[in-house]
Amino acid sequence: MKFRFDFSLFYSPTQPYGCVTGYLEMPSAPALGELVQMFGEGEDGVQLALRVDAVLEADPDQPRTLMLEDHVADGFAEAELLARCLEQVHKFFVDVY
Repeated sequence: MKFRFDFSLFYSPTQPYGCVTGYLEMPSAPALGELVQMFGEGEDGVQLALRVDAVLEADPDQPRTLMLEDHVADGFAEAELLARCLEQVHKFFVDVY
């Protein structure tokens, strides 16, 4: 099943870096609170798994949207590295604030 996802990326608990969106293929719909593996550890050592906060379905002909928990990186440099990995390797979209 194809799902659209959305989550916010922070570089500190109070400083937002941007919003991340994209699409994921999953075998079934995740439940609220379930951990979604965005991607496993690759050559760059980056991995990301987030919990599902909400599942939205506005149009039955479109993929459902998974609202995922926010991710707080360990500083601005880590947020930049993760954003670059999300865009270049995984083809997700990062809207930097």
